[in-house]
Amino acid sequence: MLKKALIVIITAVIFKSFLEYIFGDSSNQLKKTDEKRIFQSNDLSNTGEKLFLAILGNVYDVTTGGKHYKKGGSYDFFVGRDASRAYVTGDFKNDLNDQVEDLGENQIRDIFNWKSFYDKTYPHLGVLEGKFYTSDGQKTDKLLHLEKINKKQINNEKKNSDFQKRFPICNSEWTQEKGITKLWCTTESGGVKRSWAGYPRLVYNPITKQDSCACVNENDLSHPNVKLYPNCEPKSEICRP
Repeated sequence: MLKKALIVIITAVIFKSFLEYIFGDSSNQLKKTDEKRIFQSNDLSNTGEKLFLAILGNVYDVTTGGKHYKKGGSYDFFVGRDASRAYVTGDFKNDLNDQVEDLGENQIRDIFNWKSFYDKTYPHLGVLEGKFYTSDGQKTDKLLHLEKINKKQINNEKKNSDFQKRFPICNSEWTQEKGITKLWCTTESGGVKRSWAGYPRLVYNPITKQDSCACVNENDLSHPNVKLYPNCEPKSEICRP
């Protein structure tokens, strides 16, 4: 019995060695297939029936979304190029390019949001040599700078979310003739459920650098960013400025 088992094991080892000799080491093959391809610009359009596009130098196969990306589709102008700029400017005639250096930080963040959409929806094939990646697939200084901006914006979004939980947006009533006629607070105004309603105040948000009406908890009424609206009672939950 033991002799038969040894024969089976030896045979399996020999067969494995034979396959590796003929087809190569499978572990090495896996490493090769895991490597992402480095594309040139013309590679994005010379794809036969496949549909490729790039955003921030990352190349995706959008063939499965053909109804949107094939010729005549609503997004066919994105195919065959890196049109990062157009995703946020909405100019699909003049901005189908990767010129993003002059865009605002919020727009840069929006481009990364689009990239996240493609990461989740379509196969990522590799990177495009050029503005965002070098010839050996390394990130350029320009892309690293954009990533820093994106990280900063993500942090700001978190801070802004925390700020709005502390100072939820007021309910408001508005007419075209008079503008804002009423501001008030409830335990769910601003989409933030809480145990307190708060008092309508003009609050400066240091993240967005804007003033807006917010519901302020009694413990925050003396906060330096909080101001009382003219003609409003200090302890009234309804204000008519």
